Amino acid sequence: MDLSRGEKTFLAFTGLKGAVPVLLGSYLVSSGVGDADRLYDVVFVVVVFSVVVQGSLVPTVARWCRVPMRSVELEPRALGVRLRDRPEGVARHLVEEGSPAESSTVDGLAIGEDGWVSMVVREGRIVPVSSATRLRAGDEVLLITGEDENAIADLLTARGT
Repeated sequence: MDLSRGEKTFLAFTGLKGAVPVLLGSYLVSSGVGDADRLYDVVFVVVVFSVVVQGSLVPTVARWCRVPMRSVELEPRALGVRLRDRPEGVARHLVEEGSPAESSTVDGLAIGEDGWVSMVVREGRIVPVSSATRLRAGDEVLLITGEDENAIADLLTARGT
């Protein structure tokens, strides 16, 4: 992968700093060199100063070097369960626009007598599930069913795809 001149400059400015000097300074202390403690203190202060100054200049240098930076909003909540064995009949699907499931109620889905919709996530939020819950395109649906997984996927996939 070729990097532009700006990207190389940005990496040179922001790359790893401090680990090697601090390690070498610790070698000075352990080898018993005269004034090793004072030398280590100097190395440590210079490294901390360098990290603070360079760290505060990262957005400015990125602009100068034309390296795009963006803020990403964190999604702090995750819901997960770890299981020892692969659960049979559990599947996560996305309701596609134009699929038979779009605008259908949970009760109206043909997922078999033993099947049920365990969870619906819409726009990053859990939707309370009842038989009257109406599915929309883009909903993530967690299904538990004994039916053929491909047949269930067909319900949630747009026709003609």
